[in-house]
Amino acid sequence: MGGMYIVLSDETERRLRVAVVTVFGGKEGDLNAAIEEAVKEWLERNATEQNVTRWVRKQISPPPKGKRKPIR
Repeated sequence: MGGMYIVLSDETERRLRVAVVTVFGGKEGDLNAAIEEAVKEWLERNATEQNVTRWVRKQISPPPKGKRKPIR
């Protein structure tokens, strides 16, 4: 199981914690369960193969001519 450290605004964190207690009951592990569910839903909507491929191509495509940085 992987671990991540995320930073949320105070307001977002407060709203998340209130929602988790309301929906899940506030038991140990409920916050992790809610975040995992949210991330999975986000991935379903946004991490399609086409979107990932487009992002990778953008990362590896050379910069336009005249804007290349010299290699040192």
